[in-house]
Amino acid sequence: MKTKIIFLSLFYANLAFAELNQCDQIPVIIHINGINTLADDARESRKMLNEALQEELGHPVKTTLAYNQTHGFFADIAQTFYQLNQQNPDEAPEKIAQALLYGEAPAGLEPRLAEAAQRYYRAQYERAMLAQLTLDEESEILRDIRQATSNDDKVLLVPHSQGNLFANRVYTLLTQNGVPDSGQVRIFGVASPADRVLGNGSYLTSSKDLVIGGLDLLRNVLPSNIVVPAGDTLGHGFKETYLNPELNGREAIVAGLLTAIEKMNTSTNPFYADDPVLSRAPLVFSYYNTPVGEEYHALWRAHGWGGALKSLIGLYHVTNARGTVRYDTGRRPPSAPLETVISVAKTISEGVNARFIYGISCAPYPLGNGAKLEQGDYEIKGDFGYASPIGQPEVPLGLPTGFSLEKQGWHYDYHFDTTTQQRSLDDSHSTIPNREGYPGFSTGFINLILGKAVVTEDEVTGRYKIEWQPTPELKATEIHH
Repeated sequence: MKTKIIFLSLFYANLAFAELNQCDQIPVIIHINGINTLADDARESRKMLNEALQEELGHPVKTTLAYNQTHGFFADIAQTFYQLNQQNPDEAPEKIAQALLYGEAPAGLEPRLAEAAQRYYRAQYERAMLAQLTLDEESEILRDIRQATSNDDKVLLVPHSQGNLFANRVYTLLTQNGVPDSGQVRIFGVASPADRVLGNGSYLTSSKDLVIGGLDLLRNVLPSNIVVPAGDTLGHGFKETYLNPELNGREAIVAGLLTAIEKMNTSTNPFYADDPVLSRAPLVFSYYNTPVGEEYHALWRAHGWGGALKSLIGLYHVTNARGTVRYDTGRRPPSAPLETVISVAKTISEGVNARFIYGISCAPYPLGNGAKLEQGDYEIKGDFGYASPIGQPEVPLGLPTGFSLEKQGWHYDYHFDTTTQQRSLDDSHSTIPNREGYPGFSTGFINLILGKAVVTEDEVTGRYKIEWQPTPELKATEIHH
């Protein structure tokens, strides 16, 4: 065990064990195989990956295989490089690498050696690269990922070796069509020959991996970040080395996957990314003003005002089977007894506007002795404030405003006009009479129906899943970023 801790130290210096909760959505795991992998071996690798993660989580995990029919270019070129380097110890290694990788003989390279390297390049490189990187819009893996994300499932790609280049290509194509962000599709690469992991993903490569180590002389690759003893000749095998239960790579991969899953369920919203409760809350919603411009001021002046009043922010109404959800701002006593407090609130100023943010946590809030998110329907409405001249009701019903909701890392944003949104008619009004120099005006709240969040618990895994069902009126105003 001491040996394993030493081997893991390089990796865990940058990677802490993640703590998942009942509300974290577990993504679909898609394994993309690497070099020289037969279909049966690739299926066995997927099975071993599934077993390792399932053992840690304690429940079934949906895993699938995107079979990558590679031709072993990177293993071949690394082995060829070693052979030529050993046979020609007086030649500079970087010259041999240049001839192998680019098919060009650098000045001073011995002609016989240059010819051998260029012959290899012509025979292997084009075929291997086309097999590796040719991917069209009809590819099966793209269809699978699009189907998963359309069902609000997250996808975690786990490629090995050349599969990392394939995963990066998949991510690029999906991004071009506006599908993924790091909360929907993420990459955790193993033994990567790439120079980056797209989508803020992560990777694990052993310093004992001779294939990747050899490629480091041929092209830019990500540096190794763990020491895993070789379980096969080259220390590169996914099953033989990285997922070998007798070696430390398996434990490190599981730790990396858990961290990736945690990040996929953590909000990166700049308004509360630094808040440890809100950023990890499975359900967050906020009400905010849309920017007030000259056009909006002109509307108010046309009705006898000197300019627009600052429109009030929507105050939330969230109800479930137990009644209205209460909240705690952290700056004053909760608005209800502690055992009924199940959300935390935050107010953020944005110049003349402001944003009210509320999040319902998975764990009991606060400090372990409050309530928490539970199964059932959460109806979400909002009181949107208004003020207008008496006798001009069309003005208060035309206030532009905004609402956003995040559930398990999925973000939905809406800008709408109060005239376009369904009202509950649970309104509140008051009238301020005329005073010298000031016209009379009416003020109050218009209660609007926004939708409901449906929380269900998986009978097998015990994990919650949240479905957001906006009203048709709100859905029509969704803004895609």
